[in-house]
Amino acid sequence: MTRDVLVILLRENIGKRLRVTFDHGVVQSVEIDSVDEEGFLHSGPNEGDDRQGLWTRFEGVNLIEPTN
Repeated sequence: MTRDVLVILLRENIGKRLRVTFDHGVVQSVEIDSVDEEGFLHSGPNEGDDRQGLWTRFEGVNLIEPTN
């Protein structure tokens, strides 16, 4: 997945949950909060009140897919 495609998908899905495969092999369903020039802010894998604000560089992502 190219950086340009990644940025487009993330921006189109702000406020939605996506399944993200990180470069270290972990797969999580996270809610996308915002996107900047270097990466994106997202929730942790848990829904509800225990959300964590996490920021990830685009280079740290291998794949983004919609959640089912």
